[in-house]
Amino acid sequence: MNFFVNVPYDLLCSKYLSLFIENHINPEIYFSPQLLDKWPEDEFKSLAKELEKHHLKVSFHAPFYDLVPGAIDNKIRQVTQERLNEIFLLVPIFKAVAVVAHLGYDPRIYGNHKEEWLKNSLKTWEKFIPLVEKLKVYFNLENVFEPTPEIFLETFKNISSPWMGICFDIGHIYAFTNSTLKDWEIIFPYIKQLHLHDNRGKKDEHIGLGKGNINFIALFSLLKKYKRYPIITLEPHTEEAFWDSLKYLNNLPEDIKKFLAQCNEALRNH
Repeated sequence: MNFFVNVPYDLLCSKYLSLFIENHINPEIYFSPQLLDKWPEDEFKSLAKELEKHHLKVSFHAPFYDLVPGAIDNKIRQVTQERLNEIFLLVPIFKAVAVVAHLGYDPRIYGNHKEEWLKNSLKTWEKFIPLVEKLKVYFNLENVFEPTPEIFLETFKNISSPWMGICFDIGHIYAFTNSTLKDWEIIFPYIKQLHLHDNRGKKDEHIGLGKGNINFIALFSLLKKYKRYPIITLEPHTEEAFWDSLKYLNNLPEDIKKFLAQCNEALRNH
């Protein structure tokens, strides 16, 4: 399967590069703020060349700690935009096909300022639309602590670019909210990417698919219903979780495998 696996840049370089190459796994590279501050451009170019040599596609996960795209404080929002912009400077080097960033709405903090937060958030995302359209790279916003899909629906009703969409993380729904997959069906037309990992509904464990309580077949069936063929990214936090996920995917029913093959085909045609 032509999927992606999330991996921090440092671990990819120091430990896992050979595993990705030998198993033809496309990396979704997470760039920490500490790494971006160092900006080892020659190192970036060397890794990009090695990945391209082995015909691997690349996607990015942007930094998210301390970033607030809809911040009430203008200075915090400006820093957020500057940090996200650094990721797009790397897109041409790696020829990345997608960038994931957290939408970043937490009602525990901004519940009394939701409209102001949404207005500010839209200002942030709109600044990147000309850039992503020029680079032809998908910019997908991920759910984390958002308890319901409404903030995503309001966001994408105001964003018209075909290069922007939702990175849907079903694990976060089960770990952080009281909602169900059916509750989130309303935003399925906007989904362009999946983050897949499992948990038992108590915390964000990032264990292997099939080792927790999440019904991934129901997720794939809904995407098939809406004719959505997203980029698929696994997010294991251990090697064991990666191999467990791979085994789970290989043992899926044939109709689901056919759907995943269609996702792969959509990626190849990007």
